[in-house]
Amino acid sequence: MLVWYRPKPNEVNFLPWLEHYIEWRRRKRLFLYSSALVVIMFGLAAFGLLYFNLLQLQANVQRQVLEELEQLRAQQQRLWSDSLERRLIERDWAMQAQQEFNAWLPMQELSRLLMMLEPQQQLVSWQWQPTNSGQQVVFTVMGHGQWQRWWQDALKVWPSIHMEALGPEGDGWKFEARYLLVPKPLSVPSDNVAAVPASQSFALQLTPQPLSVGIGVEVEPIASMIRQVAKYGQGVEVVRGQGMQIKMRLDFTQWASLAPLPSASGWRLQGLSIQQTPTRQWQVSMQWLSDSDILPSYYMLRLAPTAAVKTKIHRSMQNYAQAFQTETLPTQTAPAQKLLVKINPVPDKLQLANSLQFIGHSQQQGHVPVAWIKSLPSGRLLRAEVGHQIDGWCVSFIGAQGVHLTQGQQVIILERRCLAGVCRK
Repeated sequence: MLVWYRPKPNEVNFLPWLEHYIEWRRRKRLFLYSSALVVIMFGLAAFGLLYFNLLQLQANVQRQVLEELEQLRAQQQRLWSDSLERRLIERDWAMQAQQEFNAWLPMQELSRLLMMLEPQQQLVSWQWQPTNSGQQVVFTVMGHGQWQRWWQDALKVWPSIHMEALGPEGDGWKFEARYLLVPKPLSVPSDNVAAVPASQSFALQLTPQPLSVGIGVEVEPIASMIRQVAKYGQGVEVVRGQGMQIKMRLDFTQWASLAPLPSASGWRLQGLSIQQTPTRQWQVSMQWLSDSDILPSYYMLRLAPTAAVKTKIHRSMQNYAQAFQTETLPTQTAPAQKLLVKINPVPDKLQLANSLQFIGHSQQQGHVPVAWIKSLPSGRLLRAEVGHQIDGWCVSFIGAQGVHLTQGQQVIILERRCLAGVCRK
């Protein structure tokens, strides 16, 4: 019988030791791989369980947020329904205050200029127009005497003013200036400022529903405008286009009626121009555009002017109207058969002829001829038309070569002054 004999390791045979070492290493690797696999399986199971719990938590949170949001909306609707009447009154008051502010704003700026004018100065034209950076005002003034001191005072009131043109006008001067009025930001009380929520998850922003047309709001602004311009009397022209434009002629007695300007909810004044005409009237042109057509950046919510400011505006315009009525400046005319200026009486027509000097004449298409006569004793320049009287002598003829003054059968001819020694016929 054969018996297998496994030799024991000894100092000569190392094979059994090597086989034992290799087998031990193999068992160790299998144990490590099995342990790692078990840990991975347990980790995947734990992660799946955690993910399922997170999904359940998110669903619960979303459901709770929706329930609270519905409760907030229901509470908001109750609060808004209870405060609807108060909010309508506040909205209408704010709109009325803004509308009144827009109606008085240009007139307040015009009154500042009128209060600065001196007795020997007169406003020829004035134009107001809003721009993206503020309000632009262009005006023309003429007068007598020194204009430098008045210009220094104007620079203190409007630091951005600059002169466009300056030149002689008759025996005086006339200049055109322009300035930009930048509105100052309003300091709104902190109680009225709504806090803006920070940008974060689940941030809620609840806003009230838009209010419907409330009490005091004009449904048809055009009809309201027409009713407001009826105070100006006759000669009103209304033009409808992209917006609405109103043109009219005002006498000096109606000058103060410009303040306040016509205004209506949803419409904003985009231009106002005032031009003096040779017939002692003011040519006024106003233009409005709706808010849907244009939204200028200068628009800011302002409060209506106080009663003291309104009274001050009316007083300055009335004072200027009275001065415009009594002062005799080169651009003014007087009604026919009315004394232009009071000159010391002269005994005969020879002295009257020597005291008056024919300066020149002007005639525009559609207008009567106008003569410029200078009184040598006083140095004043008179503007005369056919039918006017000067110290009882009636202006009967005006031509390029002279003026005829008649009194009964007597005639005075003021001939053209020949500066070069030769006068063309």
